[in-house]
Amino acid sequence: MKNTVSYILTALFLTGYLSCKKPFSPKLTSISTNFLAVDGPIISGDSTFIALSRTTSLSDTTQNKPELKAIVSVEDDQGKLYPLIETGNGNYVLGVTNFSTARQYRLDIKTTDGKIYQSDFVPMKVTPPIDSIYFQQPDASNVAFYVNAHDATNNTRYYRWDYKETWSIVPFYQALYEYKNSQIINTPPGTADDVSVCYKGDASNQIFIGSSAKLAQDVISGQEIGSLAAGSEKIAHIYCMQLRQYALTQNGFNYYQNLKTNTENLGSIFDAQPSTLTGNIHCITSPTDEVIGFISVSTATTKQYNLHYSDIPLRVPSFYDAVWFANNNISWFGSTVTENYFPSPTVYDCAYPGGGSPVPYFTWILLFDPAATYAKRQTTALAKGDSLVITTAVANAQVVGYYYAPKQCVDCRLKGGTNIRPAYFPPY
Repeated sequence: MKNTVSYILTALFLTGYLSCKKPFSPKLTSISTNFLAVDGPIISGDSTFIALSRTTSLSDTTQNKPELKAIVSVEDDQGKLYPLIETGNGNYVLGVTNFSTARQYRLDIKTTDGKIYQSDFVPMKVTPPIDSIYFQQPDASNVAFYVNAHDATNNTRYYRWDYKETWSIVPFYQALYEYKNSQIINTPPGTADDVSVCYKGDASNQIFIGSSAKLAQDVISGQEIGSLAAGSEKIAHIYCMQLRQYALTQNGFNYYQNLKTNTENLGSIFDAQPSTLTGNIHCITSPTDEVIGFISVSTATTKQYNLHYSDIPLRVPSFYDAVWFANNNISWFGSTVTENYFPSPTVYDCAYPGGGSPVPYFTWILLFDPAATYAKRQTTALAKGDSLVITTAVANAQVVGYYYAPKQCVDCRLKGGTNIRPAYFPPY
C-alpha cells in the first residue's frame, strides 16, 4: 500500500569533545509491527477497491505483506452487508454499487487469525464535478498541474484527488518494416507488430487534498495536483491524466492532512513534526491493536486531461533535431530520428561514427548490392533479433536497401508498457 505510514525510531548518537571521545552503542527499543493497514475508499456508483496489508520494519526482508483470505464487507447502518471478493495479493473488490445518501456505511474485516476490525460509520457524501484541469510552467524545468472545482450547494468543503497517468513512449527510430520468417515486410501502424509507439501507465503516489472550509463559497481554485520535470519522458510526446475527485468529511480531511505531513512535508526542526495518526478503523476483538487507515464513503467524479508536448511553451532543448546535431558537432546520415526523443539510449548508441569534422554519424544500412551476398548479409544483420529494420534507404530516387539499428533504439516495448493503444488515449 503506497500511502501506508511507517513507524521509524530515530536514534541519537552522542560523541564527546576533543580527546574525551568514547564509543557509544545505543540500545534501540524494538518497535512493534505487523499492524493491519487498510487502503481504499468506499465508492458509490463505481467499484470499490480495498487493499489489506501488514506493516513491516525496515529490517524485514519482505516489505510487502498482503493480508490474504480475509472476509471483507461494506455494512450500512441498518445491518445490510455488501461482501467484497478477494482478487489476490491482498486486494478486495466490490462491483459497481449505488449507496444511499440517507444511510451511513462502514467496512467490516475478519482476518484469518479470527480478529474482527470495523471502521466508524461514515455518511455517504456526493462529490461535485471537476470543473477543469490545466498546467503551468513555474520555470523552464517543471510542468505543474492544477484543478478547479466547486459545489454550488456548499456541502462538500473537503476534497481529495488521485489520478492514473498514461504516456506514450516513442523510440529513437520509428520502424515501418519488420524481419519475419526470413523476409522484410511492411508493418501497418497500430497493429500488434507495430513497435514504434508504446503506452506506459502509473498511479499517483502523493496525497492531494484541498478545503474551502474558510471560504464563503465552496470553491477550489488552482489546487496543485502534481508536477513533472520538463525533461521527463512522460511528457516527451502525449501525456494523459485521469483525475478522480472525492468528497471527504472533516475527520477524513484531518486524517489525510496528518498523513501528508508525516510522509511528505518533514524537512527540518522548524517544520511541522510527526503527529499521531489516528484513523477510523478499530480492532473490535483486540482494542489495543493499532490499525492504519481511514475509510471514507462518497461518489467519485472523474475528468481526463491530455497534454501534447507541442502545448508546452518552454521546451527542454534535449530532443534530437538539426540544431542539436549542429551544437554537438554532428553531421547526420541515415534514418530520421523521432522528434522530441529523450534519451536513453542516445545517438551514440543508435548510430555509428565516421571520421572528419563535424563527426558524421550513420544509421546501419543493408544494401541490395551485391545481390549475390544479400541473403547472407540480411541473415547476419537481422536473424538474431538484436537489430531491427527501420525503413527503406533511398539514393537517386531509388530504394537501395534498408536501414536498421540496435533493438533498443527501435522497439518501444523495451522501455516497458504495451504497444496496444488504450481506448481512452488520444491517437498519436
